[in-house]
Parts: sequence; C-alpha cells; structure tokens
Amino acid sequence: MFHCCDLFKQHYIIRDVTPTKFRDFVHKHGTAEQYKTGQVFHGHDFPAKLFVLKTGYVKRYQATNPHQRVIELIYGPGRIISLSQLYAALFGVEQNQEDLIYVYEAMTDVEAWVVTHDQVMQALQKGPELYKDFFYESGLTLRANINRLASNALKDDYKKVTHQIKCLADEFGDVVQHKGKPVTKILAPLRPIDMAEQLNISVEVADAVMSSLNKNGIIVIEGSTVYVPDGAQLKDEYLKTSF
Repeated sequence: MFHCCDLFKQHYIIRDVTPTKFRDFVHKHGTAEQYKTGQVFHGHDFPAKLFVLKTGYVKRYQATNPHQRVIELIYGPGRIISLSQLYAALFGVEQNQEDLIYVYEAMTDVEAWVVTHDQVMQALQKGPELYKDFFYESGLTLRANINRLASNALKDDYKKVTHQIKCLADEFGDVVQHKGKPVTKILAPLRPIDMAEQLNISVEVADAVMSSLNKNGIIVIEGSTVYVPDGAQLKDEYLKTSF
C-alpha cells in the first residue's frame, strides 16, 4: 500500500544525522572547561556563554525554593547549553522568568567546550547554516520536555516513574552486555532523588517505585546506574490500566 509519507520521502531528503557545524566551530574556537560532580557552573545571571558537552551529564533545575528543586532537563554528551540566553540575545525571546532561579549542575564530572555569545553572533553572520544546529537542539529539548510533561500527566506515581525511566532509556540508553545478556544501560546517573525532582513527587515514593521495579526484574539498579533488560516490558508497566 502506498502511503503519503512515501510520497514525502520521494520529494524531500530525510536524514537522521546530528548537525555538526556549530559543534565543530566550538571545538575549533572554544575553550575547554571542566567541572566536578555537584558543581553549579552556569545560570541565567552568569556571563553569556554557550557550552557543548564533550563528556558527562548535566541537569538544569529551577532552584527558587531552597527546599524543593525541580529538574527541568538533563543533558548528555553533544548537547548545547544554554540556548535560552542566546534566544533572548538574538530574537528578544526571554525563556526564563526573571523572578525564578535557573542553574546548571554537573551530575557527573563534566568536560565542555565553551564560546561566548559574541563569538556565536559573529559566526552566525558568516555562516547562517549554523542555525540548523540550534533548530536541531531545540527539537531535542522540546522532545525531552514533552516526555517529562507526559510523565507528569499520568495520575499514578508508579506510572509516572516508569514512563520517565522509559523516556530516559530512549534518550540516554546504550545497549551493553550485563551479566551475559544484552540490556539497555541508562548512561545518565539516575537516583530516586533525581526521579523525584523531575516528577515533583517525594523521594520516598520514587524510591519505592524504583525498588519495586528492581525487585520484579523490570529494571536493574546498581548504585546510580539503571539497566533496562526489556524496553517493551518496561513500556507495558505504564500502559497497564491497574496495578
């Protein structure tokens, strides 16, 4: 059967390839910086810079209330931090609310390449094709935000946690051998507190759900590392109508 998507593919080139022009530019003209686990290294009131992660994982969280942190995004290798300031400089589109505090914290030891906004502006004037990288990055951010919103929209905390683990496995998962079997390893560290801060639930609830999933073999927890033996089985858990 012929589908409209087949016609679309005949007229347009569809490539599943990460654009690299901006990332190559940063590697060539940027400076290398390193941050330790737990170090806050950027925020909306910091100097205007763009970071491209070389190694490690970073979380962006809203820290206005010192008693409750809310993780908004997790970034891994290759991701660009932070576009919000750049959008404000380029288009006058302010994405951060002035009365809220947004910070970026290293979840692991991190290496990154860094350029200033002035360098970015000059590069864009010479090569507007660099916008493609930013468009791609915005798509990744939008997808991650949609996934987190979808997790939060689930009424059952068990489903919230299970759905978010599946999303993180899709985003940061790598197939590895674990005890002689192929499994998906979530490369970003994932502790109950990280899950709680993404979903606005208590650490106790997040811990209980993750422990239950681990006990039933749906995930395997080793320290802050989570393995998913069967993605389809994990997906079935949040699709169930009752537990």
